[in-house]
Amino acid sequence: MKRTILLAALTAPMVLAGGIAAAQGTKPVTSGVVIRGLTLPGAGVPGTSAGATCKFSNDPVGPHGRLTEASVNCGPGGTLQQNIVGLPAYFNAYCAIKAPVSGARLIRASIPGNDKHCDLSGITPADATKQFKGAVWR
Repeated sequence: MKRTILLAALTAPMVLAGGIAAAQGTKPVTSGVVIRGLTLPGAGVPGTSAGATCKFSNDPVGPHGRLTEASVNCGPGGTLQQNIVGLPAYFNAYCAIKAPVSGARLIRASIPGNDKHCDLSGITPADATKQFKGAVWR
């Protein structure tokens, strides 16, 4: 009994410190459109092929070679138009797929200026790149 109370007393401040992001991150996003932003040289016609892929090779990976917190935009049941909101302006292209991302965990992780920001983890960078495929101009 004393251990349970002590554990609750020790973990409560950590939960409270996490705020909204911690609460959002408790339930994986399994529906809607997932968007990965991309910055390319030049410009193109919005919605047409940008001739590039959205790579995940520079994102952080854990000891088993799987992504730990790759940055994407998402939202439960969100459309492309809803989830592209907040994507930084320097991304002039993007890749989009429907959730769930096979073999990955996708959780909401809002950041200042982008409440649609999410973390993608548990998948290899190569598998994520294959699923997100080709980019289109924004």
